[in-house]
Amino acid sequence: MGLSCGMSMVKYGLFIFNLICAVAGVALIVVGAIPLFRLYDVKEAFPEHNPALIPILVLILGSLIFTISFFGCCGAIRENQCMVSTYAFFLFVLVVLQIVLAVYAFIYTEELAQASVNGFQILWNQKQTSPSTMAVIDGIQTTLQCCGLNGPTDWANPPAIGRSCCPQDAQTCEIPNAFQTGCSEALRNSVEASGMLIAWFAVVFAGFELVGVIFACCLANSIRNSSRRQYA
Repeated sequence: MGLSCGMSMVKYGLFIFNLICAVAGVALIVVGAIPLFRLYDVKEAFPEHNPALIPILVLILGSLIFTISFFGCCGAIRENQCMVSTYAFFLFVLVVLQIVLAVYAFIYTEELAQASVNGFQILWNQKQTSPSTMAVIDGIQTTLQCCGLNGPTDWANPPAIGRSCCPQDAQTCEIPNAFQTGCSEALRNSVEASGMLIAWFAVVFAGFELVGVIFACCLANSIRNSSRRQYA
């Protein structure tokens, strides 16, 4: 099937675009997986929320992008108008979904960050009565490199604070060499950073994919016109 020089460039440009999208889909999976693993260690600080919701959505989205990009590569190389048109449709749906995800992340992140602070406050108040709660606090302090509710002086008997308040290579764990950031602040910062990373990545990638939708529509139209001329 003969395409014009310009459309041939669009064809191979779309192929390269989809290779980049496939790599970006893998990157999106990584972007979703990192917060998911971090939130798994501190999930007890979210008694009324599911902090893994946004990262899981990102993982699903990354998998869809990878699959659709592979489909787009095949359609472009084979010059199949049906495949390219179908690819353009699903890519546009992905753009819309990513914009929705970004808006949701922008709105939900602050609420989730505040929920993490409130949840840790509840855990902190229960630490003396529940050994399992103390283990959770130790895990959060180790993961986020924080100490106490607002700092190491929050512990009842400083300088005898828990080992989880200090770096693993510390010989002793006392206030001077303990993590100085409180876990309330560390949790808030971690949740906000993860949410903003996901939101901005989704926005930038949606804009990038929108260019792919335009290219795919142009290529599908050119393939259709070329077929008509061939059988005219």
